[in-house]
Amino acid sequence: MKNIWRLFGLIPTYKTRLLKVVLINSGFGLISLVVPIVYKYVLDSIVSSVNHGFTPEVGTGIAIALAILLGIYLTDTIFGYIGERLSDLLFIDVMWEIRRKMFQHLSRLSIDYYERNRSGEVLEKISNGTMSFARWVYMISDGTMGTFISIILILVFLWVKLPLIGLIMSIALPLSIYISIRKVLKTKPIRKEWVRRGEKAMGEMGETMAQVSTVRSFAQEQYKLEKYNTEVDDFRVFRIRQSRVEWSTNLLRGFLHNVTVILSIGIVAWGALRGHYTAGDIVLVSLYFQQLRGNIGPISRAIAETGDIETAAERMVDILDIQPTVVDSPDAQTLTELKSIEFKNVSFHYPGKETKVLNNISFSFSSGQTLALVGPSGVGKTTITKLLLRFYAPTSGKIVINGEPIENFTQDSIRNLIGTVMQDVALFNETIEENLRFAKPEASDEEIRAAAQTAHADIFIDKLPENYKTLVGERGIKLSGGEKQRVAIARAILRDPQLIILDEATSSLDSRSEQFVQDGLHKLMSNKTAVIIAHRLSTVTHADKIIVLEKGKVLEQGNHEQLIKKKGLYAKLFSIQSPGSSHKTIDELLS
Repeated sequence: MKNIWRLFGLIPTYKTRLLKVVLINSGFGLISLVVPIVYKYVLDSIVSSVNHGFTPEVGTGIAIALAILLGIYLTDTIFGYIGERLSDLLFIDVMWEIRRKMFQHLSRLSIDYYERNRSGEVLEKISNGTMSFARWVYMISDGTMGTFISIILILVFLWVKLPLIGLIMSIALPLSIYISIRKVLKTKPIRKEWVRRGEKAMGEMGETMAQVSTVRSFAQEQYKLEKYNTEVDDFRVFRIRQSRVEWSTNLLRGFLHNVTVILSIGIVAWGALRGHYTAGDIVLVSLYFQQLRGNIGPISRAIAETGDIETAAERMVDILDIQPTVVDSPDAQTLTELKSIEFKNVSFHYPGKETKVLNNISFSFSSGQTLALVGPSGVGKTTITKLLLRFYAPTSGKIVINGEPIENFTQDSIRNLIGTVMQDVALFNETIEENLRFAKPEASDEEIRAAAQTAHADIFIDKLPENYKTLVGERGIKLSGGEKQRVAIARAILRDPQLIILDEATSSLDSRSEQFVQDGLHKLMSNKTAVIIAHRLSTVTHADKIIVLEKGKVLEQGNHEQLIKKKGLYAKLFSIQSPGSSHKTIDELLS
């Protein structure tokens, strides 16, 4: 239950509302306890009339009893409608409030969490957990708490009126609850396992759908299907194991209930024949047992479902317990201008790995300058930009902005001054207009179109059937590589950042697309600070400073002319990347 209570902490304002619904449903549910007493009175009155003759008083009493029954049933119907409506609305509001809180928490986690976990598994945890928790709240609000009170009152009444029956019921009902609790404890490890297998299956499905083009290009649909089927089969095995325990538990509980009711009615019937009880007492016991059985059913289900919900809640709490690895200090300032950036003896290795990606690197550049990062794959070029964006914190060393440690500034204020254009452009499954507006939500239509025009994106957008209202598909799958790059450049232009990061922005484009993109990049970088990652050295000869990286270390740094004069690795690679072989990357040249 501790994990369920943790989730309750996410919705403090709903506690009073839940209590109100519980009281309404429970209060009017208890009125039904009077029904067996009324039926007993009516039946005893009829039997008395048969034996001793009918009197007007008996008729009046029966009429009043029937009027009471009508009033109870009408009240139960009206307030049943009210209670159901309030419970349903509470269920809906709780579910979406929990999802909002979980989304808020996920949006604050550091980037390393998403690099370690598959989105499909995370979404399954949240979807299953929120639905289960909201269902539990609904179950509690819809009268489950009232059943406990009604059970106690029925048992007290039976102890006073029919002590032997009260004793039998007092033994049978706790035994039935014990059977349910024992089942929950026995199936807890099984539940955890089938929930985990279900999450893995959803993770496999989500990953396959996100990478469907790659899967099909390798003709590996069957391979991915077999992996998914393996997870589903494992899920099925553990789910059936739990169901077997539930089947045997339900069978045992049903046997207990049947024996209890037959024994109780038999005792009362025998007592009635001997004059100790009346025919109405048989009806009274029968109806009260039906109420007890009806109440014990929801309680047993509540106990069983609480086990499932606790497991789902535990998976959500696991996420809530994860804290960002990069956080703002309480006195962090808002960065409004990027004047200078310096890396001082920075080393870094990714969480969970011991190998350093960066090893004691140092360099600096100032506002208005272009910094180029070159070197083979895996030497830490992209990692440098991730540290600059504060996706990660250096393992050792310092990053200094405007002469102050980067930790002195809020993450959002740093990122608000930076625009990125990556090789693998990430577009949302929305319209082109919405993808552009993402950079500046308050942008006018004129600003959006001006940015697209500057990036030469308007050339293909105007040819689309719905122009700027065209949906681009998940990750922009409906657009070509060059079209996606131009949308990304337009988005960066609209953002108008002080620092531009270009990570292999043109490496995979054909010559015509590259011409458009290069011109858009030139306009984007005009009068701005820039960090360029490139494998083709011909694209960075204009840079104010070039950092040559090898094995996570700064091997050389300087401008193009200075590095050529040094006759080191850069000069060697540049000479090889002459016009005759200019389309070869550094990786290809070093292989």
